[in-house]
Amino acid sequence: MDSILQRLAELDEIASAILIGKDGLIVSGALQNDDEEVLGALSAAVFGSIADFTTQATSSTLHHTIIETEKGTIQFAEVGDLILIVTTNGIGNIGRVRTEMKKTCHQLGELVAAY
Repeated sequence: MDSILQRLAELDEIASAILIGKDGLIVSGALQNDDEEVLGALSAAVFGSIADFTTQATSSTLHHTIIETEKGTIQFAEVGDLILIVTTNGIGNIGRVRTEMKKTCHQLGELVAAY
């Protein structure tokens, strides 16, 4: 898992990439922040809230969401029972990040399914 996330994080656009459980525990990756456990828990809560809202508003399931900030984006993608979280630094192509996240989710999904 670490090598898959590392390849994703090597893109110029990406500041960090982590994989967390839906309980907020960090499975793989590292944040550039001392409060990574807190951010993992908050990320799971945010993703869960957005997923609940999406279900209520559209009767559909959330797979990917993007939050835009003044300094970049925070992107969440569901990988089975896990959540891939990628932060960008505001440069580059957001579509490329989305495409690379899809590839990464596919690779991680295959790896998780093998267990």
